[in-house]
Amino acid sequence: MALSIPIDGWHSTSIVVRDYRQVVTNYARFFGISHWEVFRYDGNHLTNTRFEGELVEHRFIRVMGRNKDLAIELIQPIDGPSSFQHMLDTVGEGVHHVSLTQSTAFNVDALNKTLDELDISIRQTGTIYDVADVYLLDTRSLVSNVMFEVVCPKTENWQASMTPDEVFDIDLTLLGPKLLPTANMLHLGVVCKDRDVAKAGLTKLFSMTDWIEFKIESGVTMSDTTFFGEQVYHKYNNHVGRVGEFALELITPESDKCVYHDFLKEQGEGVHHFFPSMCSKEEFEALLPGLEALGMPIIQGGTIDGLIEYYYIDTRDYLSGVTTEIVIPLCDDWKEKMFSSEKEAWVLCG
Repeated sequence: MALSIPIDGWHSTSIVVRDYRQVVTNYARFFGISHWEVFRYDGNHLTNTRFEGELVEHRFIRVMGRNKDLAIELIQPIDGPSSFQHMLDTVGEGVHHVSLTQSTAFNVDALNKTLDELDISIRQTGTIYDVADVYLLDTRSLVSNVMFEVVCPKTENWQASMTPDEVFDIDLTLLGPKLLPTANMLHLGVVCKDRDVAKAGLTKLFSMTDWIEFKIESGVTMSDTTFFGEQVYHKYNNHVGRVGEFALELITPESDKCVYHDFLKEQGEGVHHFFPSMCSKEEFEALLPGLEALGMPIIQGGTIDGLIEYYYIDTRDYLSGVTTEIVIPLCDDWKEKMFSSEKEAWVLCG
């Protein structure tokens, strides 16, 4: 089946922040990204702006950091009505959208035709540097409050025309030891009221057909389940789906003492965590004191099928409202024992 919206890469994960200068060094250290480019979108670099169908004037700052494995975009709204400002006003900082499509082959006419067929509207749009039209798709009802960005360049070398207003080259060695062995973004974790609704939305939107399913319950498939250091009963269900390098974990909680239940209660559906790290138990135990010293303790954990341990690190203050997951394999052949095929293992780990 052809993709409804073509995915040509996981171009960036975009986080709305109140003040990028207060958090950019945190992201630099956590993800090992030293080079950051600042783009100040105002009347000089941003035109044809619309929000929820209305012509508007708004300004925001976009700060892009990337290495060979992943890209993080920090967005700070300045003024005017925008999806970014709306998020700050309603739920605060956090992951706002994911950029998956940047293609000259996918023009605005093709986009509009596809969106009409999918019954999806465009929440926000603008033209940047007069070289690309940027569309924020309103997929919130389809995918548990997660939105996606489509960039339609006007030229092949469009990014070369975008000169940053400021550049940060951060010496990572001055920030202290690496906090975790982060690599590429293995998935984003999304808390859902109903994971099946979000799965159907992703299948419709991207023809995401590669899925694995977990039914997690203390005493059944999981042991040593903790929540803020307390032994608790956990039950939740999830789907993990993947297209190429892009993956989402969809989680619906069925017990109350867990981070997912609290997230739904406090914020509603949306992106709850990053999953950028797998390491050995020995390595994690050596790094944990440094995380705790910076206010990033373990807030939830457990052992799944006796094969892996998982932990959530409370990086919400450090990383603008987002929690971080780390997985620790307990044996070399954990993938072979946990999954029925290499393809299933690929869906989880890429």
